[in-house]
Amino acid sequence: EFYGEKKNPQKGMLEDLPDTFEHWAEMLRLKLLSYQRQTDDYYNFCLREFWDQLKWFEEELSSVSQLVVESLLKEHEQKLNSSTGHIQHLFNRQLEEWEDVK
Repeated sequence: EFYGEKKNPQKGMLEDLPDTFEHWAEMLRLKLLSYQRQTDDYYNFCLREFWDQLKWFEEELSSVSQLVVESLLKEHEQKLNSSTGHIQHLFNRQLEEWEDVK
């Protein structure tokens, strides 16, 4: 059946070889051109994807900057409140000392 009808594998390989060196060289050239097109397509795809990521990053960067500014503002507000509270406490203590002196 299947195994009995198998032909010599080396004979099949020889039939696949081109007849002349020129024909072989042409087949190789076409294969290389095909590979070059594939690499060009992949390169362009990667370039477009990178460009899209850069655009997204640029758009998101503005919101990140806003978040950083808001975070710094909150931090400075907390420091201001803390300093104001400390100054108020020192002032009240000084007032008490002055009242005691009277």
